[in-house]
Amino acid sequence: MFDNISQGLFLTGGTGYLIVVPILRFIATIFMVVSTYKILKIRNDKHKIYWLFFIIVSPIFTRIVYEIYRRWIAKKVDPSISDIKSPKSSKILLTISIILIVVAAILSIVSAISMGLGFIKSYADNEPLAAAYDVHGNEYFDYMEVPLYDKEGNIYTYKPAWFVVGDYIDQNGKAYDGDNCYLDQEGFFYYDKNKTLKPHETHDGYYTDGENIYYGLWGYVYWDDDGVVYDKSGKYSIELFDFEE
Repeated sequence: MFDNISQGLFLTGGTGYLIVVPILRFIATIFMVVSTYKILKIRNDKHKIYWLFFIIVSPIFTRIVYEIYRRWIAKKVDPSISDIKSPKSSKILLTISIILIVVAAILSIVSAISMGLGFIKSYADNEPLAAAYDVHGNEYFDYMEVPLYDKEGNIYTYKPAWFVVGDYIDQNGKAYDGDNCYLDQEGFFYYDKNKTLKPHETHDGYYTDGENIYYGLWGYVYWDDDGVVYDKSGKYSIELFDFEE
């Protein structure tokens, strides 16, 4: 499932921190909202919306503030209303919510530690956290290290720039304007020296010479171990040429 131990530690921790923990917190918040709403409804509190809003923003802190408010500050309600202090169902939901929040907090710490250990081991043992490949299947430590090749075998690397598209540099140090650099459907670098390519009519970000389709290169490109090519755009990776003509 994982290429190495470092990757396993890092990705497992990342999955816990970025996916499992937020889901647990979301479920805990829902239980907290319902639990609080039950009390607000019984007490016919005129500020339900405000309390529920702040419960969503900060479940535990707001619930503590509300408990202090309703027990010692708010006006006393009609004692004829049964179990006015806290309905049984509200207590159960509150308990579940607190348990989930505690579990999420513990898992968050464990996940962060796992990611940290994976990161440290990656550099100590030279193990890639997320292996990236070039068009020929050569493995690299980081997607930013993956070079591009043209059909003649020349090598190109991306040189990033602030606020504008960076250039691509060949093995001899010659720079190529990034605005005229493309990737063809076979995964090879193509430089449109005479600017003859036109935007594709139906695929945004792609260009054509009337026969072949090219992707406009504006950053880092890499392949996975299945040979699928991606463009690294911000935090996300976009699969390229994932359409059928």
